[in-house]
Amino acid sequence: MRGSCNGRCFAYAMLSVYRISGLMLAGLVGITAWGTAEAAASGTPLPPWLLYCDTEPCMSSPPLVVASCPASDPKCIPARNTKVVAQVDGRPINSIMVTLKPGDTSVRVVSGNGIADAVSVTAFQAPYIILGAEREVLLTYYDIVPVWGHTTQISFISTSFASAAIDTVFYRHASYDTGTAAADLHARARNVIDTQQAMTGVTTGHATVFFMPSEMSTVPGGEGNFSSGNGIINVNYGNPPYIAASGGIMQTAIPRFAHEYTHELFNQIATSYRGNHSCLNEGIADALPYVAGFLPEAEFGPVGLRGMDFDSSCAALNEMHDVGNCYFWHVKKAGLLTQAFLHGIFHPQRSYDFDSCAQNTLKAGNNMLVLFTEAAGGANMVPILDSMHIPHAASYEAAKQALGY
Repeated sequence: MRGSCNGRCFAYAMLSVYRISGLMLAGLVGITAWGTAEAAASGTPLPPWLLYCDTEPCMSSPPLVVASCPASDPKCIPARNTKVVAQVDGRPINSIMVTLKPGDTSVRVVSGNGIADAVSVTAFQAPYIILGAEREVLLTYYDIVPVWGHTTQISFISTSFASAAIDTVFYRHASYDTGTAAADLHARARNVIDTQQAMTGVTTGHATVFFMPSEMSTVPGGEGNFSSGNGIINVNYGNPPYIAASGGIMQTAIPRFAHEYTHELFNQIATSYRGNHSCLNEGIADALPYVAGFLPEAEFGPVGLRGMDFDSSCAALNEMHDVGNCYFWHVKKAGLLTQAFLHGIFHPQRSYDFDSCAQNTLKAGNNMLVLFTEAAGGANMVPILDSMHIPHAASYEAAKQALGY
């Protein structure tokens, strides 16, 4: 759904390797790149929830104060502390997630805007973190050693590319060698846009994409993967252990981007799906990249975010990604999830008005039966609705009649 994440990639560990050939910068035409020095001078854009914190009022905002104590003394007052400052291209930013190693300490927020638990500290709208600790800890996935009594810097650098269809900004920790990932992601994202536009027959305006590590994905209640519906897309590509387990940055980032870009496409035709279309939107956002070859089957189904297997039924699901994916998973099982079918979804023959998350209602089932039948060129979709175990009329014609179509 626009403004939300696809939690499948970080809600549980997906270790399946989805190989995507990286495209090198040499093959790109009409792209401008600028390095760290130029980006710092001009002010590299940041994801929408982040701000540079070298001007007022951010500079004078209260810091997040956190105490990290031994498990045996969780209420300790640490005798030493460090000022943790996160930077992008040498400029401080106002939000950061910092992991702690080892994670068997009692960590608490003393004051300020943020959260803390045994393994991480996250500052929201704070110019820096004051971290007090009684024991030795390493900070972030990059094992930064705190500078006790002084400032500990967490430094990220950016690489940006611009083209007619898309601008990309890629951030990485200064110590993490990502090779040609920034250029490869830009090229592959352009390929996603071209492919998914061609498949759907729908176009969007210019897109701006922020590819960021876990530390910068500090959206409260989310994980940093979402589209705004106005061309701004945010992708959390993870952290070194997750990237290594998944087969590389391309494998962690491109399925997320393809999902979020599908939301941008859906936004162009959303007026055809009135009512609550969020579950349908989420299902389409995995089904299209799956058929296009950008999203591995394990992220599509049949095990959902809540760990439920929807291979045999959609009736008991309640998480919107799971409900939506379940619909299209059953179309896939019947061998009808094709480019032509998805093109039909993006060009419905009528306007629909139903709650796509109320899969156990007759109205939803009838609308899905009509929509899927027409998208499939008149194929009999009754067995597919039967396999979902959601209520529906006995036939396509009966469903149309019941809905007044």
